Parts: sequence; C-alpha cells; structure tokens
Amino acid sequence: MNGAKSEGVGAGYRFGSSIPVLRMLDEALARSFYVDFLGFEVDWEHRFRDDAQSPLYMQVSQGASVLHLNGHADSDSPVCEVRIPVDGLQAYCESLSAKAISFPSPEVVDPRYEGRKTDINVLDPFGNHLVFWSPSEPDSQVE
Repeated sequence: MNGAKSEGVGAGYRFGSSIPVLRMLDEALARSFYVDFLGFEVDWEHRFRDDAQSPLYMQVSQGASVLHLNGHADSDSPVCEVRIPVDGLQAYCESLSAKAISFPSPEVVDPRYEGRKTDINVLDPFGNHLVFWSPSEPDSQVE
C-alpha cells in the first residue's frame, strides 16, 4: 500500500466508524459508571423480551464516541480495550475527579515517557480498559 487511506470510493463502498461492544455484567453498575461517572448518555436500550430478566443491550455515547454495552455477556466473555480521543483531556480528568462517586479517581499520564501527559487509563467495573487520549500534536483536534 502507498500509505494513503482507502475509502472504497469508486469501488461502491465506504467504511463507517466502528462501534466497540463491551461486556456488561450488572446494569445498575454500568449506568453508574458510564452515565453518572464518565458522563455518557443512554441513546437506546433493547431487550429480546419485555421483562427485567431479559439481558439488556444498550448504546451509550458522548460526543462522537459510541459504545455498545452487552448484558448478554458473562464473566467468561473477553474484555477489550477502547481508545477514545478527547479534546481538553485535563479538564475531563478534573471533572471526573470532582465527582463524588465511588470509582477510582483518574489521572492524566505519560504512557510513552515522552514528557507529555496524553492518556487517562480507566478500567470499567467489568474489566474493560478505556483509554481516553489526547492527540499527539498540541494543535490537533478530535474529529
């Protein structure tokens, strides 16, 4: 490949954004973590049956970031890592730290030891790893 991004234009197709699916083992804990703590909004919810015992599958989002939380998963389901770009990473970190919620207070770190704090690493209650990161270049903006 020549390094240029292929959009599939001219071939009759074009890729959209990916949506990661994360395991969710407890609905109330997931809402507390993703909505109350991280500030995501619930876009929609789905159950195969109309009763609370049917596992919940839901979409949460904040800005352009979209996640699916899968209540059909169990403790043997794999965990995953998701990288979420954030403009104003330090301000987001401070907003999380200011919340009186019983999740660990995050900090912005320098994962590559380059003298730039660019990442917030957060584990959700189900073992999924969320990396909120700032673009490498100071003038770059999240699209």
